[in-house]
This record gives sequence, C-alpha cells and structure tokens, in this order.
Amino acid sequence: MHKKANLKTRVIMTGCAILLPASLLAACSGGGQPAKNTDAKPSPATAPATAPAATAPAAPLELTWMRYEHPSQALVNDSLAIKEFLKRQNVKLNLQGVPQSNYDDKKKTLIATNTTPDIMLVKQDDIQNYADTGIFLDLTPYLDKMPNLKKVIDQQPDINKNRIDGKLYGFPLAASFTGAGGQLAMMRMDILEKVGAKVPTNYEELYEVFKKMKAAYPDSYPFTARAANGLTGTENLINPIAFGFGSGYTTFNGSKVYYEPKEKKYKFGPNSAEFKNAVTWLNKLHKEKLLDPDYATATSQIWQEKLSSNKAFYFQDNNGFANQFNIALQKADPKAKFDLLSTMSSSNGAKRNLIYAKGHLSESYVLNPKVKNPEKVVAFMDWLYSDEGSNLTSFGLQGEHYTMTSGQYKMSDALFSKYKDDKTPSYTISSAFGLGYLGYALLEDTRLGNTFATPQSLEWEVKATKMEEAGESIRFVSDPPFTKEEREKLKQLRSQLDSYLTRNMDKFIMTDGALSKDWDGFVAELKKLGSDQLEKIYNDALARVVK
Repeated sequence: MHKKANLKTRVIMTGCAILLPASLLAACSGGGQPAKNTDAKPSPATAPATAPAATAPAAPLELTWMRYEHPSQALVNDSLAIKEFLKRQNVKLNLQGVPQSNYDDKKKTLIATNTTPDIMLVKQDDIQNYADTGIFLDLTPYLDKMPNLKKVIDQQPDINKNRIDGKLYGFPLAASFTGAGGQLAMMRMDILEKVGAKVPTNYEELYEVFKKMKAAYPDSYPFTARAANGLTGTENLINPIAFGFGSGYTTFNGSKVYYEPKEKKYKFGPNSAEFKNAVTWLNKLHKEKLLDPDYATATSQIWQEKLSSNKAFYFQDNNGFANQFNIALQKADPKAKFDLLSTMSSSNGAKRNLIYAKGHLSESYVLNPKVKNPEKVVAFMDWLYSDEGSNLTSFGLQGEHYTMTSGQYKMSDALFSKYKDDKTPSYTISSAFGLGYLGYALLEDTRLGNTFATPQSLEWEVKATKMEEAGESIRFVSDPPFTKEEREKLKQLRSQLDSYLTRNMDKFIMTDGALSKDWDGFVAELKKLGSDQLEKIYNDALARVVK
C-alpha cells in the first residue's frame, strides 16, 4: 500500500530532549535553569550534611488507545513506537486492537453505552453523528496549545471540513508525503498474452478480454472485488466503475453522493444515465460469469487469495496490492505479472480514475471527554504531528533505522537486509515498530515502503503520477461540514436511502431483466426517499466552505 511520495525538505527536530530521561527534560527545553557545575565543591558553610534524595520520576500518563487492526498489519503491544512514547513523552499506551471486520460494531457499542476508551479511532461520519451528544472532547479550546496541528491545518486546509459547527473534535490522520495510487485498473498481463488479446483501452474492450480469459480458464472469474475501507463489497465495486463511466456512487465514508469535479458539486449517481450504463456493464459481466459472484461478501483476505492464484485476473482497487500478488504468483510461474493499465475510456467519452486523498482525513482519533489530564493528552497528540513524532511513527529511530539528509529518506542497510526477504517487508516492519497509517502516525510519510518496492511498482507510481497530472486521476475529497439541523436530516436520509439501496442495488447487477423492468421505478423511489434532498444538503454545505 505504500506509495512513492513527492520529495521536499523537512526540518528534523533534534536535541537532548530525545535522549535524556524525563527528569532532565526541563533543563533542555529552554525553560529550565542552566545546569550547575558539578565539579565545583560546596563551601563548608553551605555543604549539606547528607546528599539530597533523588527526585522520583513522574508517573507516566497511562492512556487506552483503540483502533482497528488491519489484516495486513498486526498491532503489537510492545512495538517500538509504544516504547518510545514512554521514553520520550512519559506516556504509556494500553493498546486495544480490534479486528477490522468487527471494529464498527465495537465502536458503536462503546459510543451507545458511553464507555469509550481515552483515545479512539473514528470516521468523520461518527463525529458528524455524535459530536453534539458530548461523547467526544471538543478540541477547539486547546488549538492554541497545539502548534504542530495548527501548522498541518494551515498546510492542508481541507482539515477544516472536519469541523462541526466550527468546532474540531478529532485529530485527523494526515500525511506529509503520499503517492498517486488508488482504485486503478490492474490486469494479469501474462494471461492477456496467453489468450491472444490486446491491451484494452476502454470498458467494452475490457469486456471482450474478460470473455477470452473465461474461455481459456473456465473455472475463473476474471474480475473480482471486495469489501474494504468501511465500504460494502457492492459499494467498493461500483465506485470506480461508475466514476470511470462519468458518474459516481459514494463519498469515501459511504454517503450516497459523490463529488463531480467537472461541475464542482455533489451529485446523486443513480439519477444519471452514466450510472445506469455502468450498472448495465456490470450486469453483463455477472450474467456471463465474468464478474466474481462473491463480490458483495468477499473479505480482503478472500480477494487477495483469488488474485494470488489463477482464480481472477483483474481488479480496480488499491493498485499497491499487485506487488504482493506478483510475488506470490511468480513463485509458481516467473512470467506471471499484474501490471497497471492506462486509464480506461467509457462509451460516452469519460476517461478518469478515483485515487486516494492525501492522508486519511475522513478518519480521526477522538478523546473521551472524561480523560484525565486532557492538557497533557492534547500535548502528546500534538507532538505526534511534529517532525520528531512524525519521523518516529513513519520510519523508526533516526541513525539506527534510517538517515535523513536534505529531506532525502534512506533506510539503514541493516534494517533493509533483515527484512528484504520478507513476504511483505514494509508491513512487517510497520507492525513491529508501530508505524504508518495502520500504526500510530498522525502525520504519515510513506517513503519507507518505497525501499522495498519492485522496479515495476515504482514504474506504476510514475505512471499513476502522470495520470493525475493529466487530470485523469481524481482524489477523493473530504465531506463539507454540516449544521446540526443538516446532520439530523442526513441521519434520516442516509438510513432510508442506504437501506433501500442495499436491498436493491445487487438485484440490478445480478438479476437478468431487472434493469429494463425496474430501474425507473427504483430511481423514482429513491427520490421519494430523499435523494434530491441529500444532494442539496451536501451542496449547501459545500457552498459555505467554497466562497
């Protein structure tokens, strides 16, 4: 998942505070008294009769920290980052890792029972829905005491969209360096060659390629998808396809509108002819057994297993996974290879991809309002946005695990040699050290993963960057901030629309004849349930942000 990042100079914080015990930090901070000359002997008149007792170190600030555990990166209770937090900040984290598949249910239960941990990872959707209940600490009064976060907000003003009625409730997962990857088209080029097909340039040509692959490998389903990032398998399947056809389906957090860059406003996808064309294409694939019938329920693990064998040959999802698929495939066949396709064109001339936002601003850590010593907790969280905190949670220990010269990151030879033969080295290191977006980083730098990137995956990043520069790849945008009245209405609308879409969308993909018979009534019912109102609320909120 790691992606190559743009290079720019970063100031690396150094100083004795990194190395000294807590009892000596004040002397190094500039606020303490100069150190005394310990070689000077006291005068007899002032010499104490006995040596003073050593000052006991302050008890560490203990905090419970809860986040989901991703299948690719296990959470380790005694990771390097947790040890360094205690050493550098005198903060002891008690980790509560929850499997990603169960995290939303666990989180909702804790919110409903008012038993949240000190620090908890939530989506912006959760903040929108629950901020006015008092379940999360309002961070706004502390902002002047968080210079590092304020600096990040100045650099990434999209964070201001996370405010609720002008108030900030969460520490967003931002990034200083990230690449141009996302839901890009990846295909098994060796299979393409074996079936005698040309590289597809549009979705109709892609359909013809799938037919040839199915004929040659009848037990396969050429195109497979999965549930991921809090989206259902259906949502994750439709998003990139609908966008590629010139429409869209959901925001990053699953709300059933999408941002249309051509018109610079939010739209409800199923209202458009382009969306129906995308679903019609998917229906054709399903009917001819070219689309994995398990797309709606497949987990990431099942999805990965199929793409690491000869059960599926194409995905339009996080392209970074193709690197580990290639490693697994080439153990059996050195010629097996996924490669990045150029941006597909649709029948109406659309030519575009969805790629990930810079950072994960739709996710934030919130604090329990009853947390002990909130000033110290806030100071610790702000430190994670500092250069020192960001470098620790992105790379490990400077000098031991990496060097940084003129802003250029380089992994140490020893660390590289230790992990270079690992199946997923960057994930394994990140797990052991507690690094990155799936660890403890609040300001992530993704360059660690580039060290282990294959030449081909680096080529993908160059190609993906060019796609973005050409305007073909569009990043997900953050939701705008809503008023209390809008949030209440959105809860109602989303409940109605999501339930109806969940009951019906798969029908149009899986059932022969449903599109011609039921689609118009389906869209009409969506309007009755408030699709136009949903669209209007988003655009009204956006208009308040974009003057």
